[in-house]
Amino acid sequence: MVVACRRFGPPEVARMPADGANERGYSWEVMGAGALRSAMSHFPTGVTVVTSGREENVEGMTANAVISVSLDPLLFLVSVHKDARINPRIKEEGYFAISLLADDQEGLSRLFASPERSSGLQALHSLGGGYGSTGAPLAAGALAAIECELEDIYYGGDHDLFLGRIVEVRLGDTRKGPLIFHEGAYPILKAPSRPEESGAFVDSVRGFDARLNRLRDRRRR
Repeated sequence: MVVACRRFGPPEVARMPADGANERGYSWEVMGAGALRSAMSHFPTGVTVVTSGREENVEGMTANAVISVSLDPLLFLVSVHKDARINPRIKEEGYFAISLLADDQEGLSRLFASPERSSGLQALHSLGGGYGSTGAPLAAGALAAIECELEDIYYGGDHDLFLGRIVEVRLGDTRKGPLIFHEGAYPILKAPSRPEESGAFVDSVRGFDARLNRLRDRRRR
């Protein structure tokens, strides 16, 4: 069977009209080469540090392109640029670890996002969490660490997609909040406000606040 495919030019993105704006009167702003990067900058993500290697061969890199792929079997994926120093290290070692950073680890994220970031024993010291069961270094103080053995590598343009088979998941101090990256900065994630002590609760099915006190009054009648 032959399927005819329609050919398209380079991908572009147009800005959506603001809420409440007259869509017919709104001028769409079309962007070019930086369209995807600009769009994704508005998508908040968690922050991780991916690591591999031991001793003088330790490499680490800040990454937010990570995916929990499957629960059965347990699989995890990280996207790494082909020119990143950690790329050949993962291929050579055959394992990697992902440390999920907490909201007090912005400094660690910036350190391993820098092109001048350290390698080897200095990187291991900066991470501070010793080695995991696979041999990959872990970040002390992280919310969790996911250790993987390399299962497969997929071509992703200027990136390689490393699919890992999870061999161990370690939970840290989950009372802390996650480190968030959004529009080139690290905003503080605010906890949702709690209902007042008057007995208010949110009815998630019907979509409005219900008052326990009112229900009690009706029962008394």
